[in-house]
Amino acid sequence: MAQSQTSFSECTNTLFSMAKDLSQEFGAHVAIVAFSPTSEPKAYGAPTIDSILYTYPPEIHSSPSPACSEMREAAETAFLPEAEKAHQAAAWSKILAAQTSVGKQNWWEVDMEALGAEELPVFVSALEVLRTDVQRYLDTMELSWKENMQS
Repeated sequence: MAQSQTSFSECTNTLFSMAKDLSQEFGAHVAIVAFSPTSEPKAYGAPTIDSILYTYPPEIHSSPSPACSEMREAAETAFLPEAEKAHQAAAWSKILAAQTSVGKQNWWEVDMEALGAEELPVFVSALEVLRTDVQRYLDTMELSWKENMQS
């Protein structure tokens, strides 16, 4: 079993590297989920998991909503090892503590200087999600406005 696990690891590393190259060279959105011989999932998404979940299929994610955010969060964390889930939870605790300590209403108002190296990647990823949500909402509003103008 150890040999097949090693082979699986090598193959998925190659596959994920090729997916990264494809995304970088052509701007393709790529999502891959592979299950090891021991049923351990390994996932890759480019440019981000959010971009894949929010873009495909569009009818599911037509507007930002709490249910959509919960589904995205569940999908993002479903394939993370327990240690990574704990790391993200700890980072969010520190981000929210920084928000509270300066009396800000929203998590994105946190002064990035107050965050450590452990929290910054989680914070930046969350900002990317927020940007995607806002852009999708604006696109939906624009489409709705155009449809109303044509009627």
